[in-house]
Amino acid sequence: MPYLSTRALGGLKQYEYKSGGYTWLDDLHQPFWNWVTAHLPLWLAPNVITLIGLAGLLVAYIVAFVYLPGFAGEAPAWVYFLGGTAAVTYLHLDCIDGKQARRTQSSSPLGQLFDHGCDALAVHLLLTTVACSLNLGGTWKAVAGSMFIMVPWGFAHWEEYHDGTMLYGNGVWGITEANYALVILHYITCVTGPQLWDYNLQQVFPSLKSPLPFSHAFLVLVGIAGCQQLGGQIWRMLFTAPSVRLKGKDAGHKQLGYPHAISHFLQITLVLTIGILAMLEATRHQIPMHGRAVAASFGVTYALQSTRLIMAHMTKEPFSITLWPLLLLAVGIANDRLLYFNRTAVAWTILLVLLSGYLHYVYSVINQVCESLNLTCFTIKRKEA
Repeated sequence: MPYLSTRALGGLKQYEYKSGGYTWLDDLHQPFWNWVTAHLPLWLAPNVITLIGLAGLLVAYIVAFVYLPGFAGEAPAWVYFLGGTAAVTYLHLDCIDGKQARRTQSSSPLGQLFDHGCDALAVHLLLTTVACSLNLGGTWKAVAGSMFIMVPWGFAHWEEYHDGTMLYGNGVWGITEANYALVILHYITCVTGPQLWDYNLQQVFPSLKSPLPFSHAFLVLVGIAGCQQLGGQIWRMLFTAPSVRLKGKDAGHKQLGYPHAISHFLQITLVLTIGILAMLEATRHQIPMHGRAVAASFGVTYALQSTRLIMAHMTKEPFSITLWPLLLLAVGIANDRLLYFNRTAVAWTILLVLLSGYLHYVYSVINQVCESLNLTCFTIKRKEA
């Protein structure tokens, strides 16, 4: 059974992207991005550019897994350099792909879907390698650090579904600035080693009443920014009633209004809550291969649910989370608690099932969209004269 109905594919054809605005750093980079785009070959498909960036993140993720399976320890300096280089490359390629699409006159809803779908998976890949560079280990601190980013990022798409525009940042600080912060963090670790992040700031600020590692101070700053972002999203969505502004073709068959906005908020919260519980349960056991599998399982679940929400927005269709990934995560939590079977074996089995389901969804949806729009995903199709 196809994932997208005929009606959904019809709604996708009417999709128009609405930018949420740019920050000062975005504006500063525009000449550079335009220059790079102008020197790309005209046969290079925009989705290939996006995929190259994602592949770089995946390589850095795998290398960090090999050298730092427990999210902590000291790896060769080049491992951290690779993490930073992969992150900054993805940042720039993610901004160039759309320009290449316009340059080659190949802009389409497929490109927007592919771009945001890759972003959904990239969030987990980026944050996992950052946890390694911060030397956080398989602890609640690594979970909290990830959630400070993943929660507002996920709810940004909730807001986009109801309001029609994706807002992430405050006009001064946005996605580009956040990505650069992660890149700089990687490069600092490359130069100094991860032990820098364990330095106790109480030695510099004796007035502190308790020890404060550098990494904890960084997490506090990220947490403040994340809470500010989430607070703005909730305020705009639940107290300024933006969803009533979507009319006609922009509304399509979406589930709009306060009841649906709250329902979607609670559904996304359920996904995040189960993921947090699964990862926190894994921190109790401190088994590196087990913790890695659980974190990756939530990363895949997060990417799947986010991509489905993005798809619902673009097709102007009703949205609801898919439950089977949450049931698998719940099974993992129960097994970790009761130890019916080997924890690590169960965690990796769950990950493989989730990854298979995610890849099947992505592959099937891309094929459906390509067929509906008469496009190819990784090549630029010549327009008929």
